[in-house]
Parts: sequence; C-alpha cells; structure tokens
Amino acid sequence: MDKKNIRPPIVTIMGHVDHGKTTLLDAIRKTNVVAGEHGGITQHIGAYQVNFEGKKITFIDTPGHAAFEEMRSRGAEAADVVILVVAATEGVKPQTTEAIRHIHKAKRPIIVAATKTDLENSNIEKVKKELQVQNVLLEEYGGDVPLVKVAALKGVGIKELLEMIELVWQLAPEPFLPNEPMEALVVESFMDKNRGSVSTVIVKKGTLKVGQKIKVDGETITVRALVDDSGKQVKEAEPSKPVEILGFKKVLPIGSIVSDVIQIGEKRMQKSATLEEIISKSQDVRDNFKVIIKADVAGSLEAVLNNLPEKVLVVSSGLGEVTTTDITFAKVASSPILAFNVKIPGSIKAQADREGIVIKTYRVIYELVNDIEDVVEGFKAAQYETKIKGKAKISQTFSVDGKEIAGVTVTSGKIHTGDTIILRRADNSEFETKIASLKKFKKDVESVTSGQECGIVFAPEVDFGEGDVIESLG
Repeated sequence: MDKKNIRPPIVTIMGHVDHGKTTLLDAIRKTNVVAGEHGGITQHIGAYQVNFEGKKITFIDTPGHAAFEEMRSRGAEAADVVILVVAATEGVKPQTTEAIRHIHKAKRPIIVAATKTDLENSNIEKVKKELQVQNVLLEEYGGDVPLVKVAALKGVGIKELLEMIELVWQLAPEPFLPNEPMEALVVESFMDKNRGSVSTVIVKKGTLKVGQKIKVDGETITVRALVDDSGKQVKEAEPSKPVEILGFKKVLPIGSIVSDVIQIGEKRMQKSATLEEIISKSQDVRDNFKVIIKADVAGSLEAVLNNLPEKVLVVSSGLGEVTTTDITFAKVASSPILAFNVKIPGSIKAQADREGIVIKTYRVIYELVNDIEDVVEGFKAAQYETKIKGKAKISQTFSVDGKEIAGVTVTSGKIHTGDTIILRRADNSEFETKIASLKKFKKDVESVTSGQECGIVFAPEVDFGEGDVIESLG
C-alpha cells in the first residue's frame, strides 16, 4: 500500500491507575513541535492528533481505571494500536490485567510502554515475566509485542515510542479514504453552558464538514461548527482527525457511530427524571438504595451508571453542576447526590445544608463505586434489621415425644407461633424455617416476649445447638 494512502493510526493508552498514563500523554503532546499548539487543547476534547516527523498520529484520551470498563472496551475497539502502560516500579496490577483482557478481545496490536524506568526501584525483568504470565508475549521471548522503556517526565523514550507506533501500524495499515461515505466514532460528549451539546468524534472514513446534515434518533441536524484539538474552528475533518461537533440538541452516548444516520447503541443514557417520576420511584424502593448522579461528561456518567451495584436505584442522573432542581429531587427522594468531577456552587452547598441533603464529590470513579458498594451493604443490613421482629438464643436442647425442642431465651422483641425465622449456627451457616409451636411451662402459647424463656419446635426440622441464634421475621 502506498504510504501516502495510509490512514493515520488511532492509538489509545490503557493500564493501571497511577502507572503514568496521563504523564505519558502529556509528554507525547509536547512532541507536537510541528503544530506547536499542545497547550491549547480543549479540556474535554477526548482525543488529539500529533505530527511526528511529518506523520500524524491520533490518540484517544481514554480514562484508565477499572470503573471505565465499558469506555475502555470501546476505546480498544476504536483504536488501531493499543499502548499498554506498566510502571517498571510496580509491574502488572489488577487493572493492567483487565486492560489486557480488553485488548485481547478487541484483537488489536499491543505496544508495552514500561514507564518510570528512571526510578531506582524500577525492575524491567519483573515486568517482562509478569506480562508473559498474562499471555503478552514480548519480542525478546519469541512473541510479537514490542516493549519501549519510558521516563515520561524526562522525555526519555517518547520518540522511540512514537517510532514504534508507526512501525507497528505499517505492518497492517488501513487505507486513507476521504471520499467514502462519512463515518465517525463518538469518543466523548457533554453539555456546555455556552456552546450547548458538544460531541468529540474521530473520523474513520469519509470527510466530516461544517454544514453537513446528519441524523440522530430521527432528528436531522446540520453540523454548526467543528473544533479541532487545539481549539481552532475548522471547516472539515478527514480520516483519523479528532474534532468536536457543535449542533446537536442533546448529549450523544459514547460509542455512537456518526454517519448519514447516527446509530445509537442499545444502552441509552438515563434521562433526568421529572418530579412526578421521582415521587413515584420514592414510593416503591423498599429494596433499593436511592441516589442522584451528576457528572462532568457523558463518558463519566455512563461509566458510573454501568458500574453501580444492582440494589442501587438511580432516581435521576445528568451532566453539569449540581442545581437547585437536584436538591429538590434529593429532598423528595430522601437520597444523596453523588457528584463526579463537577462543581458545587456555594449557594447550592448552602441550600443542601439547610435542607439536610448530603452531597459527596469524587474525582476517581472507582472510589465512588466502592463507597456506594459499602453503603449498599450497610443499607441491606439495616433493612434486614428492621425486618427482625424478635431475637432469641438457644441455651439448651432436649427431646419430647421424639420431637427435638430448642430451649431459648428471647433477647429482644417478640416471637410468635407461625413466624418465619432464620437460624444462625455457631459455624456461620444459616437456615430458614418456621416456628411450629411455642411452649412455656409445658403449655402451648402464641407468643413470647423479651426476657422470657420458652421451648420451640421447628417445622421443617433443622439442626441446631446451644449458642445458636434465632431471628424472627414475623
């Protein structure tokens, strides 16, 4: 294939959090000496293009931690080449393994960038051996995966990494097709107060132009403006060029394919609920913990929503700053507001304090998800405690007329004949059964209250012993 007809490669960087992905991306930006405009990159462009020795390379600025599983999976599939970042000081970590799984699934070529190689505690050999265990076979071990040593803060290895990207891409390049029907991929999307809906796309084939008509969900729009990664307005974008599209009335889901018709994936972003919907949901959430989610961009919001535990009910979600409407919804729903990477205006914070609304802010998605998982476990435990009508402890066991009877002391609440109970054994096992009968002083009784002793017959029968605990669910 003629080198002039090869589309510039699209690259994404994946790996464990804190292994130097952001530092590496910054170092790569600074190599863009031809354009000389790396400092003007739009905050949420989501992708950018550099010129290296007369050739263009596009990078998808893909978030790397575990909670962005969906986004990273799409990032790998959107990219032509994937750089796997592994810190030479730490080696393969859980999120490294996760990234490797996505890369293998996407069947994309890998380049390993061993970062932090200038530090005293770096251990390249450890990295190589651990990668081999993960089926990442380096060239020196007979595989086809190259490894480049990098010290991004010092600019060491950046040129070699860019050269390796070009070399790997030349082995199986795709053609440059600016005259084909236009197709582009949405890699970021958010709502801007001044510009409205902004979607970052990378053109895969064809040419995206200002004034071009495209559709989304049956709505035809005209591309109002295109902004490149240096913040400049451009008239068109050819294959591998990342640009922001202005003109949509709504935020597009990440992964949407832009063409003559925008194809929205099956997973749709949750729309912000109306007050009536909030009230309706709040009346039927006994088994769920309710939250309101706000995030800076669509990719972050989608990552949060896709990684929440099942027992979480998102009563409302949206993009941008926390507003008075969010406070109102939170008050009606009796739910906290979880804000990812968004500002909390002073007036809103004051209102939340007055209304007793909890607002928690986060900068890292997996910290938000971990907190929610902990809260949900506590919520479930609290829910269970409210269901317990009475507790008793088995102090002795005996048989009467062939029936096994548990002699118990009721420690709290009240237990009744016919109650469903959970029997918790000393070995942490538990069984569900019912109270067939209660006896006090050899007489059948309907109920026994806290502080009293009685005998219990279970049906169906279960094994029990001294020290076991009975929890009645009524």
